Amino acid sequence: MFNTLKFKISVTVFILISIIMAITTWQDIRSTENKLLTAQMEKVALLSDRISHGIMVLMLKNRWQDLQSMMEGLVKDGKELKEIRIFTPDEGVIVVSSYPEEVGEKIYPVDMERFKSKEENVSFIKNKSGERFASKLTEIRNQPICHRCHDPKKDILGVLNVELSTVNVYKSLEKIKKERLLDAVIGFFLIIGVFLFIVGVLVDRPIRKIIRAIKKIESGDLSARLDAKKKDEFGRLAESFNGMVNALEEAGKEIERCHTEQMMRADKLASLGEMASGMAHEIKNPLAGISSAVQVLISELSDEDPKKRIMNEILNQVKRLDRAVRDLLAYARPAPPNKTFSDINSILEKALFFIQQVAFKAQISMDTDFDKSLPEIMVDPDQIQQVFINISINGIQAMTEGGKLSVSTGIIGREGLKKEHPDVLDRRNDWIKISFQDTGTGIFDEDMEKIFQPFFTKKGKGTGLGLAISQRIIEDHGGRIIVEKHKEGGSVFSVYLPVHEKQGEAGN
Repeated sequence: MFNTLKFKISVTVFILISIIMAITTWQDIRSTENKLLTAQMEKVALLSDRISHGIMVLMLKNRWQDLQSMMEGLVKDGKELKEIRIFTPDEGVIVVSSYPEEVGEKIYPVDMERFKSKEENVSFIKNKSGERFASKLTEIRNQPICHRCHDPKKDILGVLNVELSTVNVYKSLEKIKKERLLDAVIGFFLIIGVFLFIVGVLVDRPIRKIIRAIKKIESGDLSARLDAKKKDEFGRLAESFNGMVNALEEAGKEIERCHTEQMMRADKLASLGEMASGMAHEIKNPLAGISSAVQVLISELSDEDPKKRIMNEILNQVKRLDRAVRDLLAYARPAPPNKTFSDINSILEKALFFIQQVAFKAQISMDTDFDKSLPEIMVDPDQIQQVFINISINGIQAMTEGGKLSVSTGIIGREGLKKEHPDVLDRRNDWIKISFQDTGTGIFDEDMEKIFQPFFTKKGKGTGLGLAISQRIIEDHGGRIIVEKHKEGGSVFSVYLPVHEKQGEAGN
């Protein structure tokens, strides 16, 4: 569940929506708070102007003694109006207040600092005794009409301080906060619900259909198809998927047809092999008799007799037929290997000795590089020698105009297998590698997969069974033969034979 694409997308969107809604809600609450406080400051400014006008009226009527009662009455009747006072501009001593006990005391320092900063005509919010107030300072100036009672030299007679409580403001703000948070939570879950529904319909459901179709194909049911009616990415993916499955189905039919043909061919080859094997036995004995008879006739003819040349050619052709019969018997009825612990280098030296004369006649030099530290391994020396001779002869015949045959041996450890066909060789074993490199024309790409097939040859001579017999012998020994093109020209045949523990192998 946690590794699904739907879960990862949903979590990412949830986080983004949460951050966006949190920021939006916080900005909305802050904006609302500023608006409410601004309204409260405008209200205190309006009240301050009205109270200032009322004070001026009382002073002109010479009823300044009624100021105290007027202030007390206004505070008592007002729900939000908390304090009204007048203080001296020079020392900040309260001369009149809605709270008589304040008279004679100094004004709050914050109010005095505000007055001295020349911002007394601007409403502001201040904190006092753990509570916030909307406050306004208003100068009571000495106008000409006031000179009959006050010294004309004084510009400011006093400073009016009016304060409104913000308790109701913050109560309203708390209520608004709860409403905004509730709206945000409801909106969040609505958005998430709609998003999950859309993801489920547009993304999750098509992906599940694709997975079901893939599982059907994995189980071998190639009839699975996807609905490609949509014109979006999933529609194009469905078209590509259906095209791929169609190709797989066609390939499967072609493989089945080829397999059927191969089985029929294998049955025919098996029948032919049995028949050829029987015929080979019948031919072998007459050939031996013919060979002996021809040899007797040759011995009775003089070297100058022209018939002797003809008889020698007959003998060569009989020997060629005998080799073909022996190859056919070796492939049709291979003998089980008689394994003993043997030295590969010694077997290879004997094989090269036998073909030495053939190489000399074909003007081919032989270059050897043997690893003297090779361990002995369990093989049938005669069969392995036959493989080495077959591969060497094959290389010599590929160099029609002379050349060089390079033969080398070495051991490939488990680590070295990373460079030596790890997809073919068992990495649990060490391997002995025997390489045969010729400088011939090389093998055509289309022939690479055919060279180990029985009766395949392009030389115009031989049976085409040499490499097929060699491959069977090496595979009976648990090894592999791999053929490659050399980058400088020619071909490289590599024979790999497994190295086992001597005691364990001997026990087997």
